[in-house]
Amino acid sequence: MSPKLSIIIPIYNTGPYLPRCFDSILSQSYTDFELLLVDDGSTDNSGAICEAYAQKDTRIKVFHTKNGGICSARNIGLDHTQGEWIYFVDSDDELKPNGLQTLVDCISDDVDCVMGGYEQYDLDGSLIETEKKHETLTLSKRDSLLVLFSGHSIHYSYLGYVWIRLFRNRIIQDHGLRFDTSIRIKEDTLFVTQYLCKSNGKTRFTTTPVYKYIAQKNSEMNSLRTAYNPKYVYSFDAVVKMYSTIRQLPELDRQLSKAAKHEIVRRVYMIMDHMLYHNVVDKKCLSKLRRRAIKEVGLPYYLEYQYYRNKRRAKKIIEKSF
Repeated sequence: MSPKLSIIIPIYNTGPYLPRCFDSILSQSYTDFELLLVDDGSTDNSGAICEAYAQKDTRIKVFHTKNGGICSARNIGLDHTQGEWIYFVDSDDELKPNGLQTLVDCISDDVDCVMGGYEQYDLDGSLIETEKKHETLTLSKRDSLLVLFSGHSIHYSYLGYVWIRLFRNRIIQDHGLRFDTSIRIKEDTLFVTQYLCKSNGKTRFTTTPVYKYIAQKNSEMNSLRTAYNPKYVYSFDAVVKMYSTIRQLPELDRQLSKAAKHEIVRRVYMIMDHMLYHNVVDKKCLSKLRRRAIKEVGLPYYLEYQYYRNKRRAKKIIEKSF
């Protein structure tokens, strides 16, 4: 009998964190799952730790591969899943004790995606951030996509993360959905967008924390604050592909289309701000991004966004001067 959940963990040189991560999963109150560990060419003892855990628990399967990045590792996991639902975990994070049960309790026949909340911790175990407002709601496919792009009516910053979501495996496999290995940043949100566009069901959303995100100083996102990261440009490719996916929807309306366009133009300015913050301005790169953005959204919308952005900035400057 196939397990209810397939949990996929991509692993690369995270040996010191693996026991804590694995133990948090194996000690879950919900036990009907398989655990797929994808060792993505680790050069530390990660592979050996995976094998040691597999010898102790028959629910664990280990795959060793050449280093191809997190998207490639997740795809290998997807190729070998047997569960009805898919869940992704990062190898340096943990699950809350009843995290899986909280997610599973949200499953119903009309739901194709389940979302939970998370807590952020420092490396020393100190709680940095948690969601104080606990609520559960059900979103339509259209509204799920809208909040993914704009945060409309739901003010949470983690809507695009895959590690707080359950995905129906049937939808993934029937449509051949996989992570785009050409994208280095925002690959999660692109995958979620593509999945939601192929689904027909609703999203069940609970803010109850199910996941413990451990803030790593050397993570891809944290590196954006400490130094210029040229990979950040890849996030523009992600939002363009998200918009391309959205445009194929027969039920696409003006508000959803505008939210997707907004993300494209906003991304140009986010990349520019990242460059300015670190005093690394690549004018050729920015010029190319502007041209691509105008091609995607049209010059009128681009100029409209630029006008309102400058208006907001001017207002803030005036307010600070008084």
